[in-house]
Amino acid sequence: MTVEQILAALGLIGIGGILQAVVTYIIGSRKKKSDAKQELKEKRYKAILLLCYAFVNYAREHTKLVINRPNITSKEELLNELNAEWVNMSLYASDNVISKMKNLLETQNANSYNSLIIEMRKDLYSVKTKLTPETFNLENTEVINKD
Repeated sequence: MTVEQILAALGLIGIGGILQAVVTYIIGSRKKKSDAKQELKEKRYKAILLLCYAFVNYAREHTKLVINRPNITSKEELLNELNAEWVNMSLYASDNVISKMKNLLETQNANSYNSLIIEMRKDLYSVKTKLTPETFNLENTEVINKD
């Protein structure tokens, strides 16, 4: 091998190393950003689902809501909070989740809430599900044997 060939080979190795480092950095920063986005979604979706649950079941849940969120003292204030969450969703939620949340705000019923649950599961975990909104309907929420 000539000196020129040796220098060319060393240059290729150096460039290859640099390219590998750049690619590794880009992939790592994308993963970090994706993980942060996923973590934010999980936290927000959990909080929103609990607020929606309290809204749909307000008669039963309003006491717990006042204890956990003392700034929300009425169903109207809770609806205002949910409207604000819906607006904030535009930054991170999928189109389908935003649409289901809008539907819940407009219809204000358990079936819309159940549809939102399913859509959030799909968005968070790419779950292919056969669950329907009726799956989340509970007919009995009382203790069966009160011994």
